[in-house]
Amino acid sequence: MKIAIHQPNYIPWIGYFDKIDQVDKFVLLDKAHHSKSGFLNRNKIKTPQGEFMLTVPLKTKQKPINEIHIANNSKWQEIHWKIIEANYKKCPYWSDYRHGFEQIYSNKWDKIAMLNIALIEHIKSLLMITTELLLESDFEIDFGQRNSRNVNITSHLNGDVYLSGTGAQVYNDPSEFHAQQIQLVYQNFKHPIYPQRFGNFQPNLSIIDMLFNCGPETINIIRHNRL
Repeated sequence: MKIAIHQPNYIPWIGYFDKIDQVDKFVLLDKAHHSKSGFLNRNKIKTPQGEFMLTVPLKTKQKPINEIHIANNSKWQEIHWKIIEANYKKCPYWSDYRHGFEQIYSNKWDKIAMLNIALIEHIKSLLMITTELLLESDFEIDFGQRNSRNVNITSHLNGDVYLSGTGAQVYNDPSEFHAQQIQLVYQNFKHPIYPQRFGNFQPNLSIIDMLFNCGPETINIIRHNRL
């Protein structure tokens, strides 16, 4: 049983779904506190002028993610959708995927977690990834913080392998995983180069860039490029 854990980011990048695709269960840390350096409410797309950051306005950031409300006094949904449409409507697979995303952006969202989970679930279904998504909040258990939190969640799910991002090496404690008979492995993600519009290839964008450009081949390209 292989487990991975991550905060529910906004229209996540390709590496996020590469990780989901490699595990049996993927836990969304919706009880974690928002990090200003993270991608809870923002992500990048490509425009003729280069990368552009789409940011969802929040009422407050100093709370657990599942308690953070979106600042709905702005027209962020309309603005985001218009920007996405303007930059991707001429992509090969725009007509295949536009309606599902348009529906999500036309809905009323009160909390950032619910918006992000809906987008992640939708993208996962487009990629035909079968991994089970779970919410930390559904367990109603205090799993602790940082490394211990990941160890305890994995153990609770009877996981024997934990797939970690390389950025977590600074706080992962291998001895804690070993004590629970959990194998700690790191995601070795190699970013694929795929057809894009607007000049030179730009990596590390939201996966919607790859979806609109590559369509059903997106997941095959990700898997083929996996190290």
